[in-house]
Amino acid sequence: MRIAQIAPICLSLPPVSYGGAELIISSLTENLVKRGHEVTLYASGDSNTGARLKSLFKKALGFGKDSPEYCIANANFAFQDADLFDVIHSHIGFYGLPFSKYAKLPVVTTLHNDIANNNDTYVEYYKDACTFVAVSQNQCERMRGFKVDDYIHNGIDVNRFKFQDNKKDYLLFIGNISKNKGADTAIKAAIRLKRKLILVGKIEQSHQLFFDQEIEPFIDNKQIIFEPLADHSRKQSLYSNAACLLFPIDWEEPFGLIMLEALACGTPVVAFNRGSIPEIIVNGKIGFVVDSFEEFLKAIMAVNDLDPMDCRKHVEEFFSVEKMTDQYEQLYKQLIQSNS
Repeated sequence: MRIAQIAPICLSLPPVSYGGAELIISSLTENLVKRGHEVTLYASGDSNTGARLKSLFKKALGFGKDSPEYCIANANFAFQDADLFDVIHSHIGFYGLPFSKYAKLPVVTTLHNDIANNNDTYVEYYKDACTFVAVSQNQCERMRGFKVDDYIHNGIDVNRFKFQDNKKDYLLFIGNISKNKGADTAIKAAIRLKRKLILVGKIEQSHQLFFDQEIEPFIDNKQIIFEPLADHSRKQSLYSNAACLLFPIDWEEPFGLIMLEALACGTPVVAFNRGSIPEIIVNGKIGFVVDSFEEFLKAIMAVNDLDPMDCRKHVEEFFSVEKMTDQYEQLYKQLIQSNS
């Protein structure tokens, strides 16, 4: 198959540290190339790929600089080559919809994040602009306005993560330092339980006040330790040695890739029952899914009863990059056959 993959332009592929969607796009692209498909990746020019790379922007623009006009220009740059492909796979949310609506070939749009738009006219106009794919069943059900009929779970290359069953005693939080990700809840839990907590994350400008008021006062670099974004090697070490990963989200998380990364290292996850969590975590076997802060505390104290190998096997069986690629490959074939 001749496949176009359209990536966001804020980060190069694969991402160095932060960038869950970008990591998925890169992994999917490289696996499709390995399977013999002719893949063209539309991404920043500083990306590294085995596919044919086409770039309107020579370098990744960085967070906060991928303004709508740049994103639309990048979408236009890709769709002008539509006649060269059998299918286009867009990973850029609503920016590709004005072009996919009038494309003659099948277009897939994966909703790595929810398309938030309260304008009924907008939703009605673009609801069937392409084939929408959610990354979880929960997200699929919440995005029905766009005729999201199916979901494909994200998958990771499990071999990139070293399994370890001998854990240390610290708790780990990795993610955006924001209210909806629950960094403050992780700190409160660590203080209540008198446990060491390592916080690793990105602070966006819009969340700086939250960090200044709710996070920084508790950082003492002894019990509560904060680190900026970590590269793969550092995250690997943190995941492998942690007693558990804390995921106390306060929003409908579409997926949550770091849970897979931690589990692949044999590290259980303790998470609040929101969004995709029940689809990923088998409660009481590879982690705990909780509904309250008190349950959160009890779950953290119980993680030593879980088998790290169960965590690893769960990802290998249900969330591998190979399984994800199989599902997208099958979807492409079905759409191409229907279109012809």
